[in-house]
Amino acid sequence: MRPMDEATAVENYILAFIDAPDSEGRRGSLRGRTLLQKLMFHLRKSLESVPGKEVPHFYGPFDEFAHVVLEQLETSGYIRSEPPTISLTDKGEREARSAWNAFGPAERKAIQQLKAFLGDLTSDEILAITYAQYPEVASDSLVRDDLARRGRSIAVRLVRRGKVSPELGARIAGMSLREFLKHLSRQGIPVVEAGPASPRA
Repeated sequence: MRPMDEATAVENYILAFIDAPDSEGRRGSLRGRTLLQKLMFHLRKSLESVPGKEVPHFYGPFDEFAHVVLEQLETSGYIRSEPPTISLTDKGEREARSAWNAFGPAERKAIQQLKAFLGDLTSDEILAITYAQYPEVASDSLVRDDLARRGRSIAVRLVRRGKVSPELGARIAGMSLREFLKHLSRQGIPVVEAGPASPRA
């Protein structure tokens, strides 16, 4: 049985992620459970204080405890799940603001950056980024081979949108940086030294 403070911390992170604005400034919802799992995973990579642990799973890193906490939040009436969207109820909005006020500057910044970075991506794009950065979490993936086959087109799309740097794009594409830069040039995409992307991109 996990300590109550650990469960409360995970609840607060989940509520804050749902409430945080995405890249277009929209707040109060998330595009599915896969996104939430990956947000928690990347947050844990940025902040050692985030409780929980992931294991490789069919669709990337999966935290069973975070999954249980999410279910409890829905049962308690703080969130509603209407696949693929997870959103806050009125009660959940109040609790999310309270959770946000309890976070320090580093936590708020990490939550905002990750939501803006990943919040408007497809599940395939999120997984492609996650697998490129952390190949070890793809060991049990059902979609790893399919994503690898489509890696070049996914990478081009992400670089074109300014979501990832050419360096990370090359890893997603399964190409050397030099070859990927040539490929970008052939696609008419201006090559820059770095993109905004994630803090680890």
